[in-house]
Amino acid sequence: MGEGNNDHNYWCAPELQVDDTVVASSSCAVKRPAYFATTEMPAPDQCAGAAASLAINYLNFKDTDADYAAESLKYARALYEFAVETHQEEWTPGTTPSSLVLGYDGGFYHSSYDYDELSWAAVWLYYAAVAEAEDAKGATEATIKKATDDAYDKYIMAIIAVDEETTNAKGAHPYTGYMKRIITDTGNCWQNIWVHCWDTVWGGVFAKLAPVTNTARDWYIFRYNLEFWSGCAATIDSSDWGYEPVHGHKYFGMDDFLWNTPMTCDEIPALKDSETSGDFIAKSPKGWAVVSGYGSARYNTAAGLCACVYAKTTGDETFMPWAKAQMEYILGKNPMGYSYEVGYGNSYATQPHHRASHCSEKQSQENLIHQVHTLWGALVGGPDLDDFHHDETKDYIYNEVTDDYNAGFCGDLAGLYHFYGAKGKEYEKENHINPDFDMSKNAKAGYDQVDADGNPLPVGLYAAGGKNQEQTGSVQLKVVVYNRTIDPPRFESNLKARYYFNIKELVDQGYKPEDYIFYRIDYDQEKGYSNNKNEVKFTPPTKYDDKGTYYVEMQWKDCDFYGSRVFQFALGYKQDLETYDDVEWDSTNDYSYSELVSFADENEAAAITDKITVYADDKLVWGVEPDGTTPEDEPSGTTTKSSGKATMWGDANLDKNVTVADAVAILQSLGNKDKYVLEDQGKINADVFDNGDGITAKDALTIQQVDSGIYKQTDLPVSYKKK
Repeated sequence: MGEGNNDHNYWCAPELQVDDTVVASSSCAVKRPAYFATTEMPAPDQCAGAAASLAINYLNFKDTDADYAAESLKYARALYEFAVETHQEEWTPGTTPSSLVLGYDGGFYHSSYDYDELSWAAVWLYYAAVAEAEDAKGATEATIKKATDDAYDKYIMAIIAVDEETTNAKGAHPYTGYMKRIITDTGNCWQNIWVHCWDTVWGGVFAKLAPVTNTARDWYIFRYNLEFWSGCAATIDSSDWGYEPVHGHKYFGMDDFLWNTPMTCDEIPALKDSETSGDFIAKSPKGWAVVSGYGSARYNTAAGLCACVYAKTTGDETFMPWAKAQMEYILGKNPMGYSYEVGYGNSYATQPHHRASHCSEKQSQENLIHQVHTLWGALVGGPDLDDFHHDETKDYIYNEVTDDYNAGFCGDLAGLYHFYGAKGKEYEKENHINPDFDMSKNAKAGYDQVDADGNPLPVGLYAAGGKNQEQTGSVQLKVVVYNRTIDPPRFESNLKARYYFNIKELVDQGYKPEDYIFYRIDYDQEKGYSNNKNEVKFTPPTKYDDKGTYYVEMQWKDCDFYGSRVFQFALGYKQDLETYDDVEWDSTNDYSYSELVSFADENEAAAITDKITVYADDKLVWGVEPDGTTPEDEPSGTTTKSSGKATMWGDANLDKNVTVADAVAILQSLGNKDKYVLEDQGKINADVFDNGDGITAKDALTIQQVDSGIYKQTDLPVSYKKK
């Protein structure tokens, strides 16, 4: 269970959200707590939801992994019993239960009640019990029937039970099962509009309940929802919607007639429409169904999934054209002209409200014009009733992505493929889910960030610098060290940066640096962010070569930061010397000076430069030293001298990750050179064990050692001489 406020306040990669991480924007520390359901602090809604999932696991895996399936069913039953035990009848119609009755939700997904989750678990446990009895060794018709009857009494009756001994003034009996939360007595019925979603799961309950009870009530509730979503009044012009809506609701009978009237699904088509057309969900000008403007597509795809389940269960495909047209709308056939599934097609939403794909080193939803990673397959919130969508990271109403969005989406796609793909039914080719779809053709580099002037930003560890208050004999300087590691993002706790300057003119006159060079620390961002717990260690001028080159070094030790850190300082003559008349130090010809920009008018101004060098764990990772020394292994996404292309050491299969799969690719290329051939860039990336023999099994072993944690990816390539 996530803590909603913690997660939202820390807009950074979740890999970096560990206890006591400092949030740059607020200087507060984040926490990632865990919670447990107990009898004192119950969570019957969450426990029942998990029980349903595990019961489905049993049905999915019983024929392929019997042990895993049995374990799933064991815990499904235990969780359901615990949910029943901790369920409380503390509610008043129209009110929300207290937190003492339901599970803790982290502040963002509060459940209305637990009756629907209990029903959802019960109906799936019924199906699991029947399947278990049918698969039992030595099963007979008698044993299967007994097990089925027992399961019906235990699970189905828990949902639909009625007190027929009690009759109200109108002759109706009160419901005593979980259904009482939505239907008070047999004189009433219910019309669901919310489908199966994050809060209420009645849509799924009735979809699975109706074929078991075969009552007019349950088929009516299941079907009404689909009529509500796909239909409209006959007076509305739907010619531009791409599907033919229904214009009425089937009449199943009076409410007090429905509850115990036997009916099978094959009787439904013959029913007449109700004399009153009833209500239908609001539709956009292009026929997009909207129950809520906040993440409209999640509800829409869940309704599409229910339409597929209805067609699969009953053989009646009345609602399939609507579901198909809605999915085609999602995948690009809409007024915005792009897909609401990230990465699908030639044009799609690119700014999902997702901190990991955004990967902002400034922990800001507004910083980074483009997202670093492509969140392949994510369904964003979707359009509104005007067919409009705002593709912006910070707009969570239109662009949030969550598990519950993609859950219905995946099921809807599977059902549509079953009816319109696998069965070979005709539909427009351009709307077909292309089996030859190649993600790599649409892949965004992930490294194409630019600054305000459109200049490319590096990836990994790098530095920028600025200058101010220049005068004879002194200059104020700014050094900004960046940690923009992205594959994966990681903290750096031992970084150093060097600023190089040349005072040959002074050395030639016999002056010693310690006699005449002063330095002053003006600003240390790390000190402020850490509330004075950490600070940069600043070293005095250190000799670099015999040509008058010196450097000062800034050391971020045990800082564990991601993003950037600013450090400002001044260099110049000591003011108490009386020998300035014959001393001239021109700071403008210093090695690290040439690419600096002024920050006099803009506090954040700094120019990326490779003449300020950066070191991680005492190893050069960015920049060029005055003698031409460059990093031994260049960060992911930078240009190497050997290939002239982007090199990521260890990425032999070019999937932008370094895993054991790369080791396998190397071994396959060595074992069967005719069948398995590494691409040219893959060959460069693969040579990570530098022994002068090209690609060997040692390279594969080294990558496996990265995968197992012996090396870091930044340690590559490993030198034979070192080891």
